[in-house]
Amino acid sequence: MRIISGIYKSRKLFSPPQNNLTRPTTDRAKETLFNTLGNYFSFENIVCVDLFCGTGNLGLESISRGASLCYFVDKYIKSVERNVRELKVEDKCEIFRGDVFTFLKSGAPEKIDICFADPPYNFKYYEKLIKEVSKMKTVFVLEHSSAKKIEFPEITPFLTKKIGITTFSFFDAD
Repeated sequence: MRIISGIYKSRKLFSPPQNNLTRPTTDRAKETLFNTLGNYFSFENIVCVDLFCGTGNLGLESISRGASLCYFVDKYIKSVERNVRELKVEDKCEIFRGDVFTFLKSGAPEKIDICFADPPYNFKYYEKLIKEVSKMKTVFVLEHSSAKKIEFPEITPFLTKKIGITTFSFFDAD
């Protein structure tokens, strides 16, 4: 796993051995994701959130492309802490250890330009997550398994991209 583009291009990120706690986004999927996002806006000086961040892969890619700040949220933060430290980007990162819903209800900053969420594939609270993030009025990218059909009853993605076993659903800021 590596940074695809920007000032940290080609830098490798630490990823723990495959386990039930992390499932990093592949380089191929991440490249498709960021190429798609690049068609809509610039990453220069944006503020982002990486929910269920694991290694911090998506947030660190955003920082490499010019984001000024990223909030990383996960119950297990050792991998993201290590990657932030190795890239020496501590001044652009805030790491929160704990539940994503607690962060969204009480710790999320007011101004967020883009929010990434990559919950475990066995996650059961997609509808609740989408509703909570939609309150932030931010562009929201949800990564989920292509094998699992997810219903979006109230808020519909404006775009979906399937890359292998991964699907990205993109939601508008409104």
